[in-house]
Amino acid sequence: MQSSQVVGVRKYVVYFLFIFLSGLLSVVDYFSNKTLSNFIPDQLSLISNFQVSDRLIQNEFSNLTSSRADLIAENIRLKEELTNLRVLYVENQELQDNIDSYKDLIKNISDFELTYYATSLILKNSTDEYLISGGRDYNFEPGDLVINETGYIVGYLGEVFNDYSILESFNSTNFNFRVLDENNNVFEVSSNGKELIFSSLESTLNSKVSNLFSDITFGHIGKFPIINLEPYEQRKLNNKLTVTVPIEEMLTFQSKLFIPKNK
Repeated sequence: MQSSQVVGVRKYVVYFLFIFLSGLLSVVDYFSNKTLSNFIPDQLSLISNFQVSDRLIQNEFSNLTSSRADLIAENIRLKEELTNLRVLYVENQELQDNIDSYKDLIKNISDFELTYYATSLILKNSTDEYLISGGRDYNFEPGDLVINETGYIVGYLGEVFNDYSILESFNSTNFNFRVLDENNNVFEVSSNGKELIFSSLESTLNSKVSNLFSDITFGHIGKFPIINLEPYEQRKLNNKLTVTVPIEEMLTFQSKLFIPKNK
């Protein structure tokens, strides 16, 4: 208890001495015309003589420039890789579409002794003739049949060039073709650009005609269907038949086409 009282007395003595000295300094400063106050400057100026070397600045700038160039080069490389991936994706899709088309074709054809060359439309000229890929480079010849993935005839080659051919399709007014029905009756097929006209060349028809096919009799490579006439009106005159069929399905640049050739 006594020790704590001593400590408290010491604190008061220290406070008293601090106040006394502060007052003494103030009195001395007052009677000495602010000698002590003027001795302490109103503000301090810090002057730094530290300088960054030019070489260090050049190195930092060079590093920044190099890093930026590396980033630009990496960005260009990534864009090129992305472009290549897109090209590969498109090619893969085209290959997959071709595979699917061949699968559909195999389901619909019966003659596996032939080779089927895939082709596609390139452009269409003013007379509604289509240019398709492939020509003498695949040994194509005028008169070669052109079929779709269902195995049906869509036209034939009119002219053949080095790497492309002219397709005489149903829309071409030059289209002229001969086919047989299931009873070996001969029909001639022509086009006015909007309709196909089927005309029998014989007068032995006693029943309604259904499917028509190409035939080796007319120099065709084999027997492929062209149309089923049963749903259409069949007009007979002297046992000769005439059928007019509107052209509804048009070929497009996405159409999958094939040209059958001997192996």
